[in-house]
Amino acid sequence: MSKNVDVVIIGGGIWGLSTAYHLAKAETGRSILLLERKSTLADETTRQAAGQIGQLRSDPLMVNAVNYTLNLLRSFEASTGHDPHFVQTGSLHLAHSSERMKSFEHQLTHAEKFGIQAEVATSELIGRIAPEIALESIQGALFVPGDAYVNAYACANAYAKAALDLGAEIRTGALVNDILLETDSSKCVVVGDEKIYCNTIVSCAGPWSVRIASMIGLTLPMYPIRLQQARTQADPEMPEDHPVVRIPDHSAYLRPEEGGYLFGFFDRDPLAVNLLEKPASFETRDILPEVNIIDEARRVLKSTFPILERLSISQYRQGMVTCTPDARYIVGPAPNVAGVYFGTGCGAMGIAGSGSVGRWLSELVTHGKTEDDISSLDPSRFKYQEHENIAEECAAIFRDYYALKSVTYSLGEE
Repeated sequence: MSKNVDVVIIGGGIWGLSTAYHLAKAETGRSILLLERKSTLADETTRQAAGQIGQLRSDPLMVNAVNYTLNLLRSFEASTGHDPHFVQTGSLHLAHSSERMKSFEHQLTHAEKFGIQAEVATSELIGRIAPEIALESIQGALFVPGDAYVNAYACANAYAKAALDLGAEIRTGALVNDILLETDSSKCVVVGDEKIYCNTIVSCAGPWSVRIASMIGLTLPMYPIRLQQARTQADPEMPEDHPVVRIPDHSAYLRPEEGGYLFGFFDRDPLAVNLLEKPASFETRDILPEVNIIDEARRVLKSTFPILERLSISQYRQGMVTCTPDARYIVGPAPNVAGVYFGTGCGAMGIAGSGSVGRWLSELVTHGKTEDDISSLDPSRFKYQEHENIAEECAAIFRDYYALKSVTYSLGEE
């Protein structure tokens, strides 16, 4: 069997689905086929994401990228009819040290420069929107009212439905076995016994991008790191406008979900996951929950959120965060392979950047360039031989996610 299309997108997570939506919306007349190996879309790393969208970034490119995603998702249901489950209740950044509070003061200047509304949070404000925070445990806090979060699974499926409405084709249960590079303008994606011929391939396979890259003889300098989260039972007293709470001095974050508290923790001993050593059938759910990591997170957070000790765990959630040695995305053309593009290396910022990544990849396919300067994200920026200890480097990026370093502490976890 064989099939011919213009563009094949590999990966039905939020980046692939955003790319399908933006390409279909561009109305170029190109036929678009998205392939997802699972029977359900967005069922791997996207489904495990916390879905937080934070505006405070040190890189102007990422400030603008998040702003685009915020504006897109805020109006998405009105413009497409599909609900991304967007909640804009702001975020609180807690300081447990004077050094952290000084960094917050620097962030206020940074926020003003980019037109981001932010303010030092008063005790009254904290007590109203997040009353379970023990005020005596913190030095202060920063409030960013424009920050938001989404249900990542619902958001990804909203992108998918909007893409389908615009004429894209999506196929699940379609594991890519191989990629054959016939000519610069002709490629073949092998799915089972079927050969799908196309002009352009866009790989948005998340952690599995290393496997897709290997099919065309490339090595991507990125590594998946285990992510552990948990959700508590419901707190009936939680305010409806409870914000996302970031606790950088404890390498943690927390937000409402299903009436309880979803919290995550950047553990001190990150586990790197080598997918090239795993079978093709390996899934996120094969990563076992580490109850001890969640117990440590609760122990660390109990002085700030005493309620976490009183509420039982309703769900353990485990996933993978794909990191790069410089903590930046990989978005751009494959080195020395015409017509192939990669979008991966989310670095725990996948949902926040999903709108812009889809737009950038669509622009690359459609115009060969992007409106924004994304040269800093180009896959060719790495010389892989310079990163022989790639797993250790990426694990360190994950472990030090909230480390005090200039103004880069607050990135907006998945």
